[in-house]
Amino acid sequence: APQDVLQEFADSNILALEHLKANVRKADLERSVEMLRSAHAVYIIGLRRSFPVAAYLVYALRHVGKPAHLLDGVAGMLTEQSTMLTSKDLLIATSFHPYARETVEIVNVAKEQKAKIIAITDSRLSPIANPADLVFEVKDAEVRQFRSLTASMCLAQALVISYAFEIEGRGRSR
Repeated sequence: APQDVLQEFADSNILALEHLKANVRKADLERSVEMLRSAHAVYIIGLRRSFPVAAYLVYALRHVGKPAHLLDGVAGMLTEQSTMLTSKDLLIATSFHPYARETVEIVNVAKEQKAKIIAITDSRLSPIANPADLVFEVKDAEVRQFRSLTASMCLAQALVISYAFEIEGRGRSR
C-alpha cells in the first residue's frame, strides 16, 4: 500500500540522517566552509542521480552571493565548461555508485588545475574520493532499489547555510 511505502522510505531516511549526524566531523564541516569562503568561484558537478544535489548547491550558493557554476554538460560541452577551473577555485563533485565517468574525469581535470576539491560520495573507495581534498561520505537510504537523496541534500543545505552564516558574521565584525 502507498502508506506502507511512505513509512518504509521515511524510516530509511531517518536512519540515513542519523548516520549523517553521527559520521560527519565538525572539523570537516568547518574546513568546507573555509574552502567555500576562500574560493574565487565554485564549480559543481553531479550527474544522473546526483544532479539534484548539484543543482541545489548552485542555486543556493548564488543566493548567498557566491559565484557558482553548474557543470552539466549540456550539448556535450562538459569539457569546455570545466576549462575555466583554476587553482583559485573549488570543485564540489557529487557521485554515487555506479559513478558517472564524466564526473570522475572532471575531478581529475580539477586536480590537474590544482583547484580544491570537495567530494560528496558514498565510499572512501569512490573514484572521486582519492583526488579530493575533503570527502563527505554519505549513506543515503535505499528502499527497494531506489536510493534517496535526503542525507545528501541535508549535507548540501548545511554547507551552504553554514557558509552564509560565516560571511554574514564576517560582515558584522567589520
